[in-house]
Amino acid sequence: MIFIDPILIGRAFAATESELQNSKNVGEFVTILFKWGVPVATSLAVVVMIYAGYLYMTSQGNPDMVKSAKDYIIGALVGLALIILAGVILKNVIGVNYQ
Repeated sequence: MIFIDPILIGRAFAATESELQNSKNVGEFVTILFKWGVPVATSLAVVVMIYAGYLYMTSQGNPDMVKSAKDYIIGALVGLALIILAGVILKNVIGVNYQ
């Protein structure tokens, strides 16, 4: 999957201040922000899922904690889906090349 690939192979993108200042148009600016934001958002979603797994395992059958853990997992998955959808929109609808 192209959106998570930079994190998995250890070459996370980061936008520097000079890159943001030297961007020539809005599309290039959005591209730079997207290259920076995807690894951060994906990492955050993974951390939330790990935390939700911890909550689920330590809930000891408490229905409130189980529901809370499931809500965290659903929220993280929805966030990942939005990240993927944003990439599809940027590439196909707007025409931004973020690779």
